[in-house]
Amino acid sequence: MTDLSFLAYLYDKYTACPDDLEEGLFKGRILIQANKAVFTSPSSAKDVEGDRDGADIIKSNRRTRRLSSGIKVKKHITQIINMHKVTPRSIAYIACQVRFALSSITSWRSVDGDFDYIQFWRTIVDFFEKPPGREARRRTDKLLEWWTRKVFRRNHREAISNTAKAKMSVNALARQRALHDDATFDSS
Repeated sequence: MTDLSFLAYLYDKYTACPDDLEEGLFKGRILIQANKAVFTSPSSAKDVEGDRDGADIIKSNRRTRRLSSGIKVKKHITQIINMHKVTPRSIAYIACQVRFALSSITSWRSVDGDFDYIQFWRTIVDFFEKPPGREARRRTDKLLEWWTRKVFRRNHREAISNTAKAKMSVNALARQRALHDDATFDSS
């Protein structure tokens, strides 16, 4: 088994903080661009800024649905495979593809010199799927939500618990209005 380090392109601004190696990990601009190029469309990857909050999502995603003339455009991969959120495995897949593209190797191999793609892929998946504790789980969930906003321009609605939905002011307002209507009807 070879030693493995997370590569610079996985990090925001291509730099790891030695005191907190998790800071900025999996937020590298090239990683985001590659994910969008593969899963949503090559044109959607052009304007990725690589910021920390996902607010700079590319406007061209809207164009993938329909042109202003009403002509349908090609569906992107996420529509074809019904993918609505970014997963640990999709991040790992793209990380491997980027590593291969940046290498000088001309054909795919599981082990490229001293680099083991299988170990690399598993390490990334394990980072997300096997966090060491509750706080690490919270951070990885937050990171996956960030990815979903970056790639899909939205949060994954199913990820919001029913309790959280019930506490949202719009839902609370609807319940209050119904109660007021019921009270008025009952007193009449």
